[in-house]
Amino acid sequence: MLACIYNALLWSMLISVVLSRNEWLDMRINTGIIFFAVSLVLTLLFVLTKKFNTFKMSLLSLVITFAGLLYILGLEGLLVIPASIIREGLMQHNLSFRVINAALVGVIITGFVIILFTAKHERQ
Repeated sequence: MLACIYNALLWSMLISVVLSRNEWLDMRINTGIIFFAVSLVLTLLFVLTKKFNTFKMSLLSLVITFAGLLYILGLEGLLVIPASIIREGLMQHNLSFRVINAALVGVIITGFVIILFTAKHERQ
């Protein structure tokens, strides 16, 4: 279940970034809310299909989404845009990008480590 949530968060960030690149859409819709809505929908989809509930799929999702975000945003954009999308979705404009980025990195690393240890424990 954790892997499904983890993968949904990764893919929803990529989807939100792609949608935010459309200026017309970005000016009319809160892409942060799109992030959270897509996360919910993808989590439900991944839980039902049970295909994104493995360590290999989590690793693949992490690599593909990170590469996609890096390609679309570049390094500087990668440090600002995802944090901006989350801040917009939370409607907390007083939060700094540094705080949100620290939370993002923490969630990404912690989630991956938990999925890794869970996969190793299940093999034993």
